Amino acid sequence: MEKKQFEECKRRLLEEKAKILERYLAKEETQQRLEEESKEPRDWEDIGQMTYTEELLDNLSQIEINTLKEIDYALKKIEAGTYGICESCGEEIAYERLCAIPWTRHCARCAEEVEKESGTYLPSYGFEPMITEDIEIEREDLGES
Repeated sequence: MEKKQFEECKRRLLEEKAKILERYLAKEETQQRLEEESKEPRDWEDIGQMTYTEELLDNLSQIEINTLKEIDYALKKIEAGTYGICESCGEEIAYERLCAIPWTRHCARCAEEVEKESGTYLPSYGFEPMITEDIEIEREDLGES
């Protein structure tokens, strides 16, 4: 991988880290506001909505914390000179994949295997364009003019 590509990946990692931290701060403010609102007596619907929102924010923050850890790990790999190398097979990870998921540890082939082993694999069914010429539409409200 070229130095320019490494710099682009590093920039994207730092940008994503900043976005996550910004969302985390906004989440903290939201939770603080919810705590203030929960001190006032409310009806059951409001309490249910606040509980749901708090649980959702907690789940999102756990996903983002994991992503932050992966981003920090990828930044350390850049410093160590091992970024962009698949941790499973040792091959170089395609630049296109690094652009899509800059904190990835595996090439696409190995990532698929890891996902199968962990039970998180979702097969890609691809996209087949619909051929519209074969579709006949009959409408009674349209007549020949």
